[in-house]
Amino acid sequence: MNWKKTSIIVTMGNDKYPKKVKATTYNNIVQDPTEEQIKAFVDGLLLLSDGDVYYSTQVIKHDLVNVAE
Repeated sequence: MNWKKTSIIVTMGNDKYPKKVKATTYNNIVQDPTEEQIKAFVDGLLLLSDGDVYYSTQVIKHDLVNVAE
């Protein structure tokens, strides 16, 4: 398998959202993000938000599988 990309889904809450919760996907991040990198990223998002509360982050790795080889 060959690494293609890594995505993260950050879930935050705010009374201003229609469902009070919003999950946003960010693509093409580093292959193996550390907890420190994720925390720094989320801290930046919180600084730019309008009162959001952080709930969770999901890390998704996308790999290419060449079955014809």
